[in-house]
Amino acid sequence: MKTIKYIIGLIICGLLVLACSKDGEMGMPGEDGVDGQNGEQGPQGEQGETGTANVIYSDWFSSLFPDDIASTNYSFSVIAPDLTDEIVENGLVIGYGRFTSPTSAEIRVVEQLPFSFFERNQFYSLSFSTPPATNSERAFINLRSMDGSPIGEPFFEEYRYVIIPGGIPASGKPSINYKIMSYKELCTHFDIPQ
Repeated sequence: MKTIKYIIGLIICGLLVLACSKDGEMGMPGEDGVDGQNGEQGPQGEQGETGTANVIYSDWFSSLFPDDIASTNYSFSVIAPDLTDEIVENGLVIGYGRFTSPTSAEIRVVEQLPFSFFERNQFYSLSFSTPPATNSERAFINLRSMDGSPIGEPFFEEYRYVIIPGGIPASGKPSINYKIMSYKELCTHFDIPQ
């Protein structure tokens, strides 16, 4: 019985192999059919997430701190015309300080403000004023001593700010926390030149 099954299996395999032949040449293409009628207009899609086209960033600007600060608090300001009450209430303003090594321009340190530099007992922060305040539309870079001693030599040489206008949060989707992004991640996300 096993022999008969084996022989029948071989015959079937042989027939399958012999029944296969090379395909013939491809035929001529047929004529195009008539286009059908367009369907009904679909419903309007949901509103997309707020885009990043309105993100504003300053160029790096030089520190206006003196080389050696004898007081415990010091600040300077720059004009920031894009700072508005709307942005302060609904958006985000992030400041950064940058230090470049005197031995190699390739070595740069960029830190988000506020920043505590414990080695020098210095605390850096960003504040701003909007209309109708006096000195409105200005960004303030603030530096204070953390231990009550004179500040001394400031660490950062340059500063910049990034303004991210607020939007309507997308329903059911978590919003991105830009404050926890590194400087490099934020620049990549918003295509900001570093």
